Amino acid sequence: MINLNKVKEVTYNTEQVLLFAFAAYRRNKGEYIKDTRRFSEDTPTQFSNKDLVRFAVMKELGSPDDLIQLEITQQDKDSLEDARKHMRRYTLLALGDLNEFTSNMFEAYSQDESNSRSLGILAYFPAFVEKDLKNNIYKKRLRNEFKDSKYISEEIVNKQVEILKTIPLANGFFEPTNMYFGSVDGNLVCFTKKDILKTDNFYSLRAKIKGQDTERETGLKMTRLNYVKLKEIK
Repeated sequence: MINLNKVKEVTYNTEQVLLFAFAAYRRNKGEYIKDTRRFSEDTPTQFSNKDLVRFAVMKELGSPDDLIQLEITQQDKDSLEDARKHMRRYTLLALGDLNEFTSNMFEAYSQDESNSRSLGILAYFPAFVEKDLKNNIYKKRLRNEFKDSKYISEEIVNKQVEILKTIPLANGFFEPTNMYFGSVDGNLVCFTKKDILKTDNFYSLRAKIKGQDTERETGLKMTRLNYVKLKEIK
């Protein structure tokens, strides 16, 4: 009988895993695809980032017949180097100041070797870095341009809004919904909407005041809206 306690767990070079993660991100056109989607014989399978990385790294698994294996390019190497420069900021932060997911990401990224359980979070690494960079730009803009944000006093708002940021919300069995953060006359607002709105675009807005809030990461004053009606300004 095999003593499982003595079986050495297979590990993989973390840098190689990260390079394949960027190759997968490039393959999926700068998107993180969470689940593999299989279609008809005439439509190629859309492999998730995680599966692309797993099949590239875990050679012992074999691979599906319709999978085109990832190849690491200079672009992927350059992307990883840029990401490393960004991640240096986390070495200056106490891990206790990070949320659980970011802390887990940093820990997985920092290891020389990774096991199979780490491949999922490392496959998300390119999307994490891009999202983090955009969020830093967003926070810097808020502090520079909206530091004097005030609560909107009108009961009904009928003005222009600039969309600053979008956060997809978990929706369960319901239609996808997004949380939008925007600016009305230099004052921060937020609202939910099923419509797909474009960041940095302007829309004519009609809405009612729902309440007062503060922007979570900057503490700036922000007004919550509901009954929102929008029309894109072209």
